Amino acid sequence: MLEAADAALRAAVADAVREARRRGAEAVAWMRVALRTAILLVYLPGWHDPAAWHAVALRVSVAYLAVATGVLVLLRRRWRWEAVALAAAAIDVAVVAVGSWRVVEAAGGNLALAIAAGAGNGMMLMVILFAAVALPPAPAAALSVVAAANQMALAMHSGVSWRLVLLVGLILSAAAYVAIRNTVRATALAARLAAETYTASLCRAHGEALARANAEAVAQRDAVVAANRQARDLVRLMVHDLKNPLAALLQYLRLAEVEVRGQPGAAQVREDLAQAEGEGQRLAEMIGDLLAISRLETGPARLAADPVAIGDLLHAVARSCAPHARERGVTISVRGGDDLVVRIDRDLSRRLLENLVANALRHCRTGDRVELAGEADGEGVRLAVRNSGPPVPPAIRAHLFEKFAPGEAREWTSAGLGLYLCRLVAEAHGGGVALVDAPGWTVSFEARLGSAQAGGEGAARAAALAPERRPG
Repeated sequence: MLEAADAALRAAVADAVREARRRGAEAVAWMRVALRTAILLVYLPGWHDPAAWHAVALRVSVAYLAVATGVLVLLRRRWRWEAVALAAAAIDVAVVAVGSWRVVEAAGGNLALAIAAGAGNGMMLMVILFAAVALPPAPAAALSVVAAANQMALAMHSGVSWRLVLLVGLILSAAAYVAIRNTVRATALAARLAAETYTASLCRAHGEALARANAEAVAQRDAVVAANRQARDLVRLMVHDLKNPLAALLQYLRLAEVEVRGQPGAAQVREDLAQAEGEGQRLAEMIGDLLAISRLETGPARLAADPVAIGDLLHAVARSCAPHARERGVTISVRGGDDLVVRIDRDLSRRLLENLVANALRHCRTGDRVELAGEADGEGVRLAVRNSGPPVPPAIRAHLFEKFAPGEAREWTSAGLGLYLCRLVAEAHGGGVALVDAPGWTVSFEARLGSAQAGGEGAARAAALAPERRPG
């Protein structure tokens, strides 16, 4: 990409230099036409003069005016203008050189000879200036050398002193040097201006493209944010609206179980009803998790700063999960937390523990153990849920606390939400949750909860967000 930009810049500079020289050649062509027209006007009044030199000069002026006009037309049409400009400059040198020699040969007397030689030098000096303006430095220098050598030879032929010959060469060489040097500077200035113009246009184009891309990115971001907000609001409404019919469905299942209780041959029906009620309860818990996650994701959580006895909290969670543990053949025990009171959000903390226990029971085998533990951690508390079930595969540890964890990790995170909710609850308390190594246990989750600020509102209570968990 940089090579392409560099090549484009070089091409732009080269085009600008060529255009500057073409305009210089065109300006010289206009001056050539104007001078030849003026000379022709000088000779025309005496066109009937019988002198041979006058007739020759008149014919040469007419012919050269025609050539000058043709050169001007070709330059304006840009037809091989570089070759045309070089040819015109060479013709100028040749015409002035031949004319100077003819005039000197025809001059009589020292005064006439001096005037003729001086006029020839002046014409050649103008030709050198024209060549310097219209041509690149090398061709202009070559023509200047030819012109200076011709005029020095003409001066020697005229019989002047060698000092005057050197003076003629010096004057013409100095004029050529100054003209070519100034032309080179003007060309370099044109190149620099072209480079600056091209760079500015390139920066402007890139800036405009960047601005357009940025505007498109902002528009896409706004659209994504709006779509995400609408999707989140829609999910929140749908989940919230599911609570009431689900609660009614669970109530009907309990009533049906009561009605068939004691009836002969209804054992299978009762078992099916219990299974349906268990699945409904699990769905209610997932709805509660979704609502809690939605509340915790929308902004800084306002926690209920209640004094919570950690021992009572651990025993309450153990009792609520005991029926499920018995079904799985798993033993639940509580360690620590006695006489420990911390200001935390009771309902969110209980939901965190219940999710960790539910996650442990989901993977434990018959005969495994689950332990709930609590200990002081500064002004907060460190809660742990450990089990002796299968260890967490190393490949999925990095995804355990992600929302909708991918692949196999989802099997360890309660459909991708349970451990994510634990992370949000811990972070809302200024702490965190992690899978750690604990001696004697294959799996150990620890959550650190900082002390909630006193005076917080109870709007973040989990009881207001989802149905209460119940045994079974």
